[in-house]
Amino acid sequence: MTDKTTKKTTKPKKAAAKPRLSRKEKALTKKIEKLEENVEKLTDELVDQQLRVQAAEEKMLRVVAEYENGKKRVEREKERSLSFAKDRVLIGLFPIIDNIERSSQYEKDESDSENTSKGITLVLDQIQKYLKDTDDVEAYDPVGEPFDPELHDAMAMHPSDDHESGIIIEVFEKGYKSGDRVLRAAKVVVSQ
Repeated sequence: MTDKTTKKTTKPKKAAAKPRLSRKEKALTKKIEKLEENVEKLTDELVDQQLRVQAAEEKMLRVVAEYENGKKRVEREKERSLSFAKDRVLIGLFPIIDNIERSSQYEKDESDSENTSKGITLVLDQIQKYLKDTDDVEAYDPVGEPFDPELHDAMAMHPSDDHESGIIIEVFEKGYKSGDRVLRAAKVVVSQ
């Protein structure tokens, strides 16, 4: 007899069968998948926006730092300019001081009042020239002019038969202008 060997053939096992989903369950599954996609998309957008915000914050901090540095630099330059301007004024006054000292020494040595007066006049002329050359500063003596509160500071009012009301009849201190700008108003007496 012939041996017949029986071969067992094994059938491949079927993968676990997916449970059948109802129509409602399929719709919910699709919705969940769409929502997961939206969440992933929104998460990516959020990360992108966070990176943009971080970059904007860094840029803003740099701009603020540059502004502060510029502000400090301008302040230093302003102080330096003021210092140079003061030095320029002082240096210009030194020769005038020297001439006043010479005039004072001459007054002690001489009793000639005419020469003393001449020395003082020369020093005053030198001061006025210095002011004119430095910043176009000029003194103004408003005797006989109508009172103007922009240019004059009334110290007193006196009745006057020779002048109509509101006319300057006396000057206590001259005023000073630099161009159109009043540096010091003239102190005056005004007629009533």
